[in-house]
Amino acid sequence: MRISGLVLIALACLLPIIWFVPLAATRDPVALFSQYLGSSALVLMGINQFIATRMPGLETVFGSLDRIYVLHKWLGVIAMVAMGLHDIVDAEMNGLRGGPLAGIAEDIGEISLYGLLVLALASVITFIPYHLWKWSHRLIGIFFALAAFHFFFIEKPFSVADPLGLYISAFCLLGIISYLWMSLFRPMVPRGHGYKISAVRHLGGLTEIELKPKGRGLKHKPGQFAFLSINGSGLSEEHPFTLSGAPHEDRSLRFSIKDLGNYTRRLRREVETGMEATVTGPFGHFSMPFGRDPQIWIGAGVGITPFIAFAESLKSRETGPVKLYYCVRERDDIPYVVELEKIAEEVSGLELIIVNSAEGVRLTPDRVATDLGGDLSQAHVFFCGPVAMRKALRRGLVLKGLRASRFHFEEFQMRTGIGLSTLAEWLWDRGIYAIEKRRAARTQPAE
Repeated sequence: MRISGLVLIALACLLPIIWFVPLAATRDPVALFSQYLGSSALVLMGINQFIATRMPGLETVFGSLDRIYVLHKWLGVIAMVAMGLHDIVDAEMNGLRGGPLAGIAEDIGEISLYGLLVLALASVITFIPYHLWKWSHRLIGIFFALAAFHFFFIEKPFSVADPLGLYISAFCLLGIISYLWMSLFRPMVPRGHGYKISAVRHLGGLTEIELKPKGRGLKHKPGQFAFLSINGSGLSEEHPFTLSGAPHEDRSLRFSIKDLGNYTRRLRREVETGMEATVTGPFGHFSMPFGRDPQIWIGAGVGITPFIAFAESLKSRETGPVKLYYCVRERDDIPYVVELEKIAEEVSGLELIIVNSAEGVRLTPDRVATDLGGDLSQAHVFFCGPVAMRKALRRGLVLKGLRASRFHFEEFQMRTGIGLSTLAEWLWDRGIYAIEKRRAARTQPAE
């Protein structure tokens, strides 16, 4: 997540203070603070609707799309907290005269608040089926529009035509326009790149789909992902999948899709050679650095897919020594192991290491550090796999000298909870890390 985007969002929320502060001299400061909270919630929701559009340039400002989804979730949570506090803290002031719609605007504000709270709660309850969540999530824009109506016509100590009113109104309009674009206009606008499915293979629990472009096709980097939609079928809903093949001159693509839910299981049953598809993207910044620094790639299960593209790209570029750990449960059921072994034979700098948990073997930070000769300070680590495994490896490798900024991964989850336990775990880890650093500094011999 880019700091530039976070700074812009913070500034957007703080800027109204320059107009609210002078009002505090003549108005109830508590009620005024409540109105500031409500205004900030509208600013955040307007921004949130906009970043959901996946407009070009958003990744430049806010970071890769996977991080934007995380940002989208937390902006929504913060906006709901601000809106809830706005409702709890009395915002009414004496001496204000509302227009003819002020009473209606107050009632609509209540409807908007409770509607948004219910939908926000549904978003973080991850056991709700994806298709039901996605359908309900589309209603958020409607309740946001009701919140904007509440702002336009409710009693307040400033006019909508004042600089403060125009500022908040701009974010309300940004959010409404973004919602209309995504709901009404975007489906009617041709988007993405047209492809035709040239091959379908079933590899254990994976469905591999190869596609040939109908036009110029999509240009991507190894490790990126794209949204796939199968045209004219019950599979037309867009879903993001990692591109498991390196870029080719003819811009053909390959997806390797794990059977993890209703959509992917239906795709496995119904997708056929000859079907037409639309591919939108590419997205993501999960890509190899240039240079001679050693690299560690860790792919667990279906997490091996971006590293297949990484490995293929080594045939046409030079990089530092690479150790690829392929973490599996069964040695006899490993998609792509033959392909990876062949690439490792062709590329001298690539070493493939199978880590089979069925044989009692686990990948640990100690093993990675030992295999790298004990020096992790110059290494880059790329990880794709289960979250718990990622956290354990990252924590251990950082304690052994890896720079935290050199542990690369993607938040490849469309939906997550609010993560209070994760926050507590992170704070605990930071405390342990600080203790270990102080202990190491005390035991280091003086020169």
